[in-house]
Amino acid sequence: MLRVDRHANRRSHWLWVVGGSIVVLVGRLAWLQLALPEERQQAERNTVRRLEVLPPRGLLRDRHGRIWVSNMPLFNIFLVPRELGNVDTALLTRVFDLSRRDLEQRFRQAVQFSRTKPSLFFRQLAFERYAALMEQSWRQTGFSAQLLHVRRYLYPVGAHFLGYLSEVTPEEIARAEGRYTQGNLIGRSGIESYYERFLAGRKGYRFVVVDAMGRELYPYRGGTYDLPPQLGLDLVLTVDADLQAFAESLFYGKAGALVAIEPSSGEILCAVSAPTYDPNLLSGPNLSANWQHLQNAGRFPLYNRVVQAMYPPGSTFKLLNALIALQENTLTENLYYPCALGYLRNRGKPACHAHPTPLALAEAIQHSCNAYFASVYTDFLHHPIYQGSIELAYARWRDYMLYFGVGRRLGVDIPSEKPGFLPKRDYYDRLYGKGRWNAFTIISNSIGQGEVLMTPLQMANAMCIIANRGYYVRPHFLKGVYGQEHAPIAYFDTLRVPIDPAHFETVIKGMRLAVEAGTGYTAYVPGLDLCGKTGTAQNPHGRDHSLFVGFAPADKPRIAIAVVVENAGWGATWAAPIASLVVERYLTGKVSRPHLVKAIQEANLLP
Repeated sequence: MLRVDRHANRRSHWLWVVGGSIVVLVGRLAWLQLALPEERQQAERNTVRRLEVLPPRGLLRDRHGRIWVSNMPLFNIFLVPRELGNVDTALLTRVFDLSRRDLEQRFRQAVQFSRTKPSLFFRQLAFERYAALMEQSWRQTGFSAQLLHVRRYLYPVGAHFLGYLSEVTPEEIARAEGRYTQGNLIGRSGIESYYERFLAGRKGYRFVVVDAMGRELYPYRGGTYDLPPQLGLDLVLTVDADLQAFAESLFYGKAGALVAIEPSSGEILCAVSAPTYDPNLLSGPNLSANWQHLQNAGRFPLYNRVVQAMYPPGSTFKLLNALIALQENTLTENLYYPCALGYLRNRGKPACHAHPTPLALAEAIQHSCNAYFASVYTDFLHHPIYQGSIELAYARWRDYMLYFGVGRRLGVDIPSEKPGFLPKRDYYDRLYGKGRWNAFTIISNSIGQGEVLMTPLQMANAMCIIANRGYYVRPHFLKGVYGQEHAPIAYFDTLRVPIDPAHFETVIKGMRLAVEAGTGYTAYVPGLDLCGKTGTAQNPHGRDHSLFVGFAPADKPRIAIAVVVENAGWGATWAAPIASLVVERYLTGKVSRPHLVKAIQEANLLP
């Protein structure tokens, strides 16, 4: 009996020991869960990994809703050195297309960054290579992937205004407050940059449980903490992709720019900067090499001449000078001026070509008489209403030009727009001396050959003002959000110039005459009702530039256009026929002179 009791006591003792241990363990777990949440969270962080989910970038569509710029999946590969195991060098060199030496260098860079944190190991890996890596992920540990959306251009045109994407810089990451991290892409120019916040959307996150080797096991807590990404908006552009492709084809073998705008809305219908390039070159893993190649290429194909090149406007500038003089009553439409192959009051300068003389305003525009507009400019700046003050007269003239958009940025919705150049009075004071200049000193401004410089966009916008008889809508590339027509994300204001609408009719009459039987005759197409003005801009660096500006039809205009062909001579030779083809294609959907299209496309005007 005593022996039984002794065994019973011994069993009771062990039961107390085991029971106590269980209580301690349970208490410890409860303490970790409830009393020390910081330690619990740290334990979870050791097994839970937060992964970024980048949303597809918003698509870009042309004015008819056709997809122009879509997305293509690539993968950024990240490495956590501490989790690296079973390194298959042959596999990795094959997947990443790297030499063994380059592969080892990347491993060292990852270790230098952090042994425990993921760092970007390889950028923009194609899907088939990513699949080959993932097939071996069960033993080739330490790597993780991030789905990336790069651009694919279904219409390989419009590179300069569409822009491109590239990887964010460390400085941009620091300023982004978490919006961007290493390896993310950002709009670098054009539409992609200007509307970045709408196109990019907002990244999401998912939380996954990983094992000791960093391999993904399952969603943390069933995905209840995941944050879905916010998709980027699909944007509709004002540009007609077919018209853009046609216009670009006319600039093969040429340098220059073309801008066409719908006058009533300010919507840019096409915008050509030549030479250009296939925008697909600046998308994907070869971006850096292709960008460097384009950067070093001749004639600067990366340079957006539409908004950055500043040209003398040549004789196209006469239209604005006429309107200002009409408004200030220093000129009437029936005032005649003579021409003797040049401006007699200034010893024949500027020179002029043979044409009927004397001329009134409309006929002076028709024949582009230099002497006539030199007289207009002189009589304006020296008119008695300015009390003999050339400074006061010039300031008045300059104010009008600013209204016309000369010498200032128009605010188009792509970056890097240049203001052109419109000298202030102190510019001439420094150049000639205060009180030592007058209308004859700066007479070249009368025909657009002085110091004034304009971008092609400004030239086309000036045509919108004339076409609208006194106002313009700020030119822009964004038409709206696809499928959300009543949700505008940008406002484009309407601006008026202080010119009586009646004065525009005389100028427009002269522009019609110029195309039908004047210097712009090479732009004439029956039934098109194109109003225009040629220009031949002197170029100190080589042959003259060929210019043409205009709009059509004369009443209720649907398209305004400006064309600059560098080093191409007379405005009527190249710019005018190119402009007429684009206008005809837009208004009628076809061209009536296929032989001219072929001749222009095959002409190489580059040195």
